Amino acid sequence: MPTSASRPSETSAGHAWLSHFEGDEVDTASLLIDSLEIHEHTHALNALRDELLRVLGEVGSQPAALIAIRSLEDLPAIDESANHVAYRTFQPGSAFPSLPGSEADIGALSRDLVNSYPDVFLSPELDLVELKRREVRTIYLVSDYSGSGKQALRFAETFLSNPTIASWISYKLIRVRILTYAASLTAASLFENSKHFDFRSLQTAKSAEGANWSQEQRHAIEQLCTKYADPTQDDALGYKGSFGLHLSNFRVPNNLPQILIRGSGAAWPGLFANRSLPVGFYNELPSYRPSDSLTQTLRNLGASDIADRIEKSHRPVPGLRALAALHLLDYNLSEAHVFGLLEMSEENLHKLKASLLSLELITINNRVTRLGRQELSLARRRASPRTYREQSGGLVDYVPTRLR
Repeated sequence: MPTSASRPSETSAGHAWLSHFEGDEVDTASLLIDSLEIHEHTHALNALRDELLRVLGEVGSQPAALIAIRSLEDLPAIDESANHVAYRTFQPGSAFPSLPGSEADIGALSRDLVNSYPDVFLSPELDLVELKRREVRTIYLVSDYSGSGKQALRFAETFLSNPTIASWISYKLIRVRILTYAASLTAASLFENSKHFDFRSLQTAKSAEGANWSQEQRHAIEQLCTKYADPTQDDALGYKGSFGLHLSNFRVPNNLPQILIRGSGAAWPGLFANRSLPVGFYNELPSYRPSDSLTQTLRNLGASDIADRIEKSHRPVPGLRALAALHLLDYNLSEAHVFGLLEMSEENLHKLKASLLSLELITINNRVTRLGRQELSLARRRASPRTYREQSGGLVDYVPTRLR
C-alpha cells in the first residue's frame, strides 16, 4: 500500500532525488518539484471528448474531421529540402509506425467519436475527395498538451501547405481548429493573432511564467537547473527554454527542466528519468495540486500595478477584481483557474462574469473582446486608481460603467 504525500518533495522518489543536493539547494530543488502541476490523463481525454461534443452541438451537425496532432519527426521521412504537406507527403489518418505516446489515445478518442456520431465526426482516414463530398466544415487538430506550441503549429501548417485546403480556408468554407486539454501561455500566445487557425485550450498548463515564485526564487531555480544540467545536452530549462511545469500521470513532456527528465549521464538521473514517472509516484499524491497566488501570478504576467493595488486594498474593489480577471483571461487562463485565483464567493463570481459580459469586455466563452483589450490598455497606461459606479437592478447588482 503506497504511502500518502501532500507534495512531490514528500514522496519516496522525491526524497531520493533531493538527497543529491546540499544546503540551500535542497529548498530550491524542493520548491521546483512542489510547483509541478500533475493531471490525470484519463480526465484530460474525457474533457476533450466533452468539449468536442459541446462545441459541435452548438454549431449543429456540420461535419468535422478529427485528427490527432503528431510530431513531424514521427511522419514518413522526406527529402531534407522539402516540407511535409498534409494529404500529400503523409496521410493524417495513417497508422503510427511506433508507439507514439498520448497521440495514440487521441486517435482512439477520435475513432470512438467517429463510430458513435458518424454524421458529425469524420475519420482522419478520409482523403480530400471524400472530405469535400461530405462537406467538411471544420478540421480539428487535437492534443492533450501543448508546451511551446511549436509542434502543434508545425503540424497545422502542413494542412495550410496543401493548396486545396488553403483555398477552402481562403473562401471560408472550412476552419482549422487546434484543441488541446492544456497549453502553456507561450503556446497560447503563439496562436493568439493567427489568421488561419483557431486555438482553444481547456486548461492553462503551468510553466515558470505563471509559477507562484518571487523573482529571487525563480533566479535560484534557474541557476540550479543550469548548474546541474548535462553539458552534452541542450535546453537546461526545457525544450527551447520553455520551462514547463505541467505533466500527467501518463505523459512527461520534454519542456520540463533537463535535471528533471534526463537519464543517467554526467550527474544523477532526473526525478522523471527518460520522461517516465517513478513507480508509485503518482499514487502517493492522491489530492495534490499546488496553490497559486493572485498577486504573484499578475506580476509574473506583467500586471504589477493591479497586483500592488490589490495588496493595498483590504477588500479589493470590484473594479480591480474585474481588471485582474480581464488580464488573466487575456493570457488564456481557463475560467476555473482565473476565478479560483480571485478567491470570491460563487455568487460574486457570477456577478463579476455577468458584469464583464454586459460591458461586452468578454464573450460567453471567456474570450477578451476588442473593447476588453482597450480597457486593459488604458488601465496599464494609468497609475491613478480606477473609478466606477454601481448600477442597481438589471442583470446583476454590480454593473460598472467603467473599470478605471
